[in-house]
Amino acid sequence: MEQLFNLISSYGFPMVLSIYLLLRFETLIRGLKESIDTLIILTNVESAELRRLKKEKKI
Repeated sequence: MEQLFNLISSYGFPMVLSIYLLLRFETLIRGLKESIDTLIILTNVESAELRRLKKEKKI
């Protein structure tokens, strides 16, 4: 606890709070990034499948 007070007095409350929140939310941000990447991949696969089906209907 004393180390936290030393950090606050040395660097200021806003900077210490920003670092704390960044470290705490890092796992959430990574999870969101993985979800977005998965959605992009699924969308691309679905689009390719729709194009293939449309092409087969025209032939």
